Amino acid sequence: MAQILLVLPGIAHLGTGGWMLVAPDAWYAAPPGVAGTGSFDHHFVADIGLAFVASGAGLVIGARKGASAFAIAGAAWPALHALLHVGGWLQHGFPQQTDVVLSEGLGVVFVGALGAAIAWRRALRETEEMHA
Repeated sequence: MAQILLVLPGIAHLGTGGWMLVAPDAWYAAPPGVAGTGSFDHHFVADIGLAFVASGAGLVIGARKGASAFAIAGAAWPALHALLHVGGWLQHGFPQQTDVVLSEGLGVVFVGALGAAIAWRRALRETEEMHA
């Protein structure tokens, strides 16, 4: 089950990162609320796309038995990204638009937290198995 729960966000991150790299203008216009964060910057979107690709690859590779270090590395950026959004909510208030709440709440915070929790649990289990 942990393998599936790592692979699913991994594939989502790979897809998002690929989209950001191949069609950055289209990606920038699509997620609710993104365009409201500032003007489009191709280089910045590509940087974030590369972070998503690296995270996705880490989660997918980390789904293999004995590869929890990859899963933790892959989960780190999405988890930190989620914390950035939660910090924004605390500073500026929770988003009022339903589509932004769904995009940030599910697409950023939930997915980031899920990947981190599963990767952490998998690493703990592998450590326990090594010491058993």
